[in-house]
Amino acid sequence: MNANSIFDDVLTLRDLVNSFFDETSPRWRNREFPNIVVFEGKDDIEIRALVPGLRSDDIDVHLVSDSLIIEGEKKNDYADKPYLRKERRFGPFSKSVKLPYMVDSDNISAEMHDGILVIRLRKSEKAKPKRIEIQ
Repeated sequence: MNANSIFDDVLTLRDLVNSFFDETSPRWRNREFPNIVVFEGKDDIEIRALVPGLRSDDIDVHLVSDSLIIEGEKKNDYADKPYLRKERRFGPFSKSVKLPYMVDSDNISAEMHDGILVIRLRKSEKAKPKRIEIQ
């Protein structure tokens, strides 16, 4: 066995270990909060954001140009109590969702049920396809 092949094997092992930790790092596991799902209907978009433990007055939703911004703060509910293990993150959060088309800013609704924020946006008239009559 030559020294170069051992060195190559060590580098390969190092790369394998590094890739494992890169994929399971806290940065990867704790993606940007909140997690969302976006549904598109014929004339509307529905965005569902998972916000367990938050109330509607903990969250602000803004429409800015072609993006929906969800922001707020997850408040620490056990700051004065000792804990053995902590897997929850607290503090301010902000998430921007780029919309696939312009929406009607006067026709937006938002509601919360069981830790799920549901936002409904209607497609603007300018964004809807127009039939062009051929003469």
